[in-house]
Amino acid sequence: MYARYGTDDPVPDRLNLIRRAARSARYMAWPAVGAAVAALVATLSRVAGPLVIREGVDGGIIPQNTSVITNAALVFAGIMVAQYVSTRITLYTVAWMGERFMMDLRAKIYAHVLRMDMAFFGRTKTGVLVSRLTSDIESLQIFASEGALAVVGSTLMVAGVSVALFAVDPFLASLVMLLMPLLLFTSYRFGRDSAKAYRQWRGQIAKVLAALSENISGVREVQANAAEQRQEKRFSDIDKVYYEKAMNAAKTVVNYFPRMDALRAIGLAMVLFIGGNRVLDGEMTLGSLIAFLLYLNWFFEPIVQLANVYNLLQGALAALYKLYGLADETPSIQEPAEPRRLSSRVDGNINLHQMTFGYDPQELIITDMDLHIPAGQRVAVVGATGSGKSTLVKLLTRFYDPQAGSITLDGIDLRDLSFATLRRSVAMVPQEGFLFEDSLRFNLAFGKEEISDAQLWEACRAAGIAEWVESLPQGLDTLMRERGNRLSSGERQLVALTRALVVDPPIVILDEATSNLDPETENQVETALETLLAGRTSIVVAHRLQTARRADRVLVMEDGKVVEDGAYDDLAARHGPFSNLIRTWETSEGLKDAHGNGKLVERVEIEGFGVAVDEDHLAADVGS
Repeated sequence: MYARYGTDDPVPDRLNLIRRAARSARYMAWPAVGAAVAALVATLSRVAGPLVIREGVDGGIIPQNTSVITNAALVFAGIMVAQYVSTRITLYTVAWMGERFMMDLRAKIYAHVLRMDMAFFGRTKTGVLVSRLTSDIESLQIFASEGALAVVGSTLMVAGVSVALFAVDPFLASLVMLLMPLLLFTSYRFGRDSAKAYRQWRGQIAKVLAALSENISGVREVQANAAEQRQEKRFSDIDKVYYEKAMNAAKTVVNYFPRMDALRAIGLAMVLFIGGNRVLDGEMTLGSLIAFLLYLNWFFEPIVQLANVYNLLQGALAALYKLYGLADETPSIQEPAEPRRLSSRVDGNINLHQMTFGYDPQELIITDMDLHIPAGQRVAVVGATGSGKSTLVKLLTRFYDPQAGSITLDGIDLRDLSFATLRRSVAMVPQEGFLFEDSLRFNLAFGKEEISDAQLWEACRAAGIAEWVESLPQGLDTLMRERGNRLSSGERQLVALTRALVVDPPIVILDEATSNLDPETENQVETALETLLAGRTSIVVAHRLQTARRADRVLVMEDGKVVEDGAYDDLAARHGPFSNLIRTWETSEGLKDAHGNGKLVERVEIEGFGVAVDEDHLAADVGS
């Protein structure tokens, strides 16, 4: 029923959308009734005002009756107090309802996005998600704070003023109603044109945010390739389209409001001329003419507001449509309805049985893989870019499910385990750990909700970072900036390794860091790595020769298959794919190291030529 998160199509079924929103907000039914009653009191108070003024003019000022003037003034003041109190109640209640609805929706969407699978994030632009959670939420917020009250208040006002016009002078009211077809047609045109213009404008917002997000995230690549001017032009082209869409939306407003002001002036002039003559002829009192003119001015005001609110409503419905579309996205990776439990002591036996997987089911990356990793074994996975190394570890953490076959942990299929159970048992340490803009304490304890300072310090000492933490301005409470961008690559990696030590999992999967570290930091990382992997089942995507050498077992992957499997020395002596990787490393200029501390260099084909490329300098590990 609802649009996918990335579309900007018109809303096809507004009524069902409103019903769904009403159902999700049914807990606010009584506050809504209270707001409606208060709005009705405010409208009746305002409509009663001109009638009191008429009485004061006709019964007090003209005959010079002081008591009538005094009474009229007191009644008018009482009415204004009632209007003031009821309006405040209405405004507060509607604001509360709107903000509460937005808070609940934000929380629901955010929680839902956090539970989406990796395939979802792979096909969804970050800018689109940011747009949904910012500009679309903002559209709803604007309607909730401005539009909802205007819909109720303006509708009641049009109805109340229409009755009052006919009550004061049916003849003049009938003449005014002759303007209604023109008023309604002008408002309809505005609503139709502005809805289309604003939908296109808001659709372009997501593209602008996506471009901003992409260029800010990739600013190092932009600067490293001296591509600033090219990216400026690319963004400028997108921004110009946004400007054009915004101006088209503005033109609808520019065309509508002056026309409505002109129609209001025509109506007032007509009533002043005809009504004034009726007063002179004795067919109408002066007080009635004043009251009628006040009502007529108020009659145009809510119609203009309703037309403007229609535009806000269109934007809010379009935003709600996309947000519900996002909320209705179903993760392809589902938790089992009745998850199985692992034993209190997880051994860490991993088995892959005829496992087949491809990000696109039509383009398989791994086919019929059988693999057994016994508990406590350290396995290094090596191979060229695109061989399937990173894909394998993503499957072991169940970021993706295989299309066929199975992966078991201690004999239990990963698909039969809850996410919490699996991910407490398997710690994934990426090449560069992500740090949140929070304290170091928060980042270290991220994988474990309840942990004491003593346990944190024990993990820091085990990882060899205790002295570094003590040297920080606030120790564990030191604020980490966005993504930890004030830390070095080595420091971020040490924090990520310590975080895994805090969790203390039986299985560790490590995509080894390939950043160029200084010798001191490299030694720290190696020490922390040895501490983390000791006594655990571990799978390491190895980019360093020494890491592969320290493993109990080396898996060599090519085209999604394990082509060699064995101990380092045995594979090196076979003159097969692994020995080729070693020779490529040894002969690569500038990468020799007499102590064996180097990086596995992978061969890639560039326009048909075999070229040795240090994996650090590959732009991306596409499909690996």
